[in-house]
Amino acid sequence: MADSRSRDAAVSDRMHTMFHRGSAIRQMFEEGLRLKEQYGADQVADVSLGNPDFAPPVTFNRALHIMAREQRRHCYMPNAGYPEVRDTVARHLNRKGLFEDLRGEQIVMTCGAAGALNVVFKTILDPGDEVIVPRPYFVEYRFYVDNHGGRLVLVETQDTFDLDVDAIEAAITERTRAVLVNSPNNPSGRLYPQSTLEALSAMLLRKERALGRRLFLISDEPYREVIYDGRRFVSPAAVYPNSFMCYSWSKAFSISGERIGYLAVNPALRTDDWTTLMGALAMSNRILGFVNAPALMQRTVAAAIDAEVDLRHYAAKRERICATLAEAGYRFRAPEGTFYAFPETPEPEADFIDRAKRHLLLVTPGSAFGREGHFRISFACSDATVALACRKLMTLAEACGLPPSKRRVPAHV
Repeated sequence: MADSRSRDAAVSDRMHTMFHRGSAIRQMFEEGLRLKEQYGADQVADVSLGNPDFAPPVTFNRALHIMAREQRRHCYMPNAGYPEVRDTVARHLNRKGLFEDLRGEQIVMTCGAAGALNVVFKTILDPGDEVIVPRPYFVEYRFYVDNHGGRLVLVETQDTFDLDVDAIEAAITERTRAVLVNSPNNPSGRLYPQSTLEALSAMLLRKERALGRRLFLISDEPYREVIYDGRRFVSPAAVYPNSFMCYSWSKAFSISGERIGYLAVNPALRTDDWTTLMGALAMSNRILGFVNAPALMQRTVAAAIDAEVDLRHYAAKRERICATLAEAGYRFRAPEGTFYAFPETPEPEADFIDRAKRHLLLVTPGSAFGREGHFRISFACSDATVALACRKLMTLAEACGLPPSKRRVPAHV
């Protein structure tokens, strides 16, 4: 077979395709930088990227100063992380009631939740294995699964963005290896209720018996502290036994650039060889190039692990965004968690995204998350940016001809 690349191509066909498919989130962020340079930063409302805009907890900053002064603590450690840090994380999760009897040796410290997901996929996937993901979904999941020879299988959610357990069951085949869920969900802000997660768990256990083999549940949980209206977070990984929990402090501690997180293996997972499983996870950490999570950040988050997160700044921005969307006439559901809203576009998606860009409002198209006809707004930004975005959303609604009769109040599940 002839090589499809030119003789002097420096990039593989696979990466060429992936690069040009790219990440719409990052593309919009880079477009925002260009527009700010052209028109001035105060004229552009960039609400495309979930980059927290508030200071980390005081206890984190205090711990960071202390750890940075310590000598001879910046060396290699076991690939799974410092044993004392892993023990601290396990005790923390047990204390919060997310697991029972979780031990430090069932934790792997990782370079954020993205690192944790890649470590899990490297460990469990053989070429051609399928990973089921409900949509809308975080756009990078497709690349993570592809990294390790897997195939992403998308299924629809309900109109409320809750999981459609029947749709997930219908998508399970002989090649299915795992189901990946994200609660609270990016981009919809949906927090999956316990009843849905219990139904999902019961279905997966039933399918395991029918197939005669294990099915994994992977829970991506970087937003689990960012929840509103007194709702309670239920971890999907805690409801189903054969599960992995992937977590990052990026959102809760506002340290997204530090790339620090962990993966926890449910102690109820059924395996005859915990040594091989945990060893393979640690080895995946190393051979993927992460080697281990950063030493300084491991010790810092362990020292600040019980820090209280003040969500009032997010709650206020959420209310302002939702009030504006309702007044302007957009159809949407108020997010139950995260710092995103995911309204419907009042005209064809591509037309609306272009119109918004002409008004110097940068939002992310719903098609990037597998749900065309929507757009994502991030309110993890300054009050001034939120205020500017709200004014532009009102102007866009008028330009799209949203009549008063189409106006909706925020929908709460």
